[in-house]
Amino acid sequence: MTTPTSPDDPPLKTARLATGPFGYTDEGTGPAVVAVHGLPGSSRDFRWLGAALPRTVRFVRLDMPGFGGTPLATAPGPQIDTRGAFVAQALEALGLQRCVLLGHSMGGAVALSAAVQAPSRVAALALLSSIGLRPHRLVRRFWGRAGWARAVDAPFLRAPARAALKAAFRLSGFPSSTTSDEVAQTLRCLAALDFEIQQRNTAALRVPVLTAWAADDAFIERQVFEEHAAALPAGPRLSWPRGGHNIQKTQAVELAQALVLLARV
Repeated sequence: MTTPTSPDDPPLKTARLATGPFGYTDEGTGPAVVAVHGLPGSSRDFRWLGAALPRTVRFVRLDMPGFGGTPLATAPGPQIDTRGAFVAQALEALGLQRCVLLGHSMGGAVALSAAVQAPSRVAALALLSSIGLRPHRLVRRFWGRAGWARAVDAPFLRAPARAALKAAFRLSGFPSSTTSDEVAQTLRCLAALDFEIQQRNTAALRVPVLTAWAADDAFIERQVFEEHAAALPAGPRLSWPRGGHNIQKTQAVELAQALVLLARV
């Protein structure tokens, strides 16, 4: 496992869509790599990968609606394709004509959707510890997620449901800084998760794909990664015996090297 000695945590910038503002960071010049975080998360999820990438790569990190610096009202829909449309619109707003689109964890499905919706802007896709074609162990753990998603917005259940879920996320290894509103949006997105859409988008994809994972991932089992990699278009396939779910930190140097090559496609 190779991690930079210190993270790269640039200040957040703001751009606008017709529906509202969104937060992002933007560093470097040259071929662009645009990163989409998972659930819950923010652009800060890529601070170690950002430190490993050379400044000859333009690295853009997006805050998805309801997380970090992007208000939920900018694009409130929790569905995969609705969130993918937000990413496609953000690429246009930032003037990114061609890029490598990168998604981590649940962000992998969103990045995949955006690549299908905006094929002229996405030269290649990179999926890091991404969800696959069927439910994985973390999703299965959230039984009754549709009910929880309703509870986080119900007048009398809102406060206790959000508190209980925030504690559950913390016990699962997510940062304690995750807000109650971010927990609520995470549950809405989990409830809207549709693997048929993921399967359809996988079949429709026509760009090279880098997939990467660690065998000891506590959230997604190795077989899910392997099945998805086999169904995706050709591209680099990277796996490690160790590294956990957040390989954008634990394997940052190796991933940065692979992304530099992919950005030249």
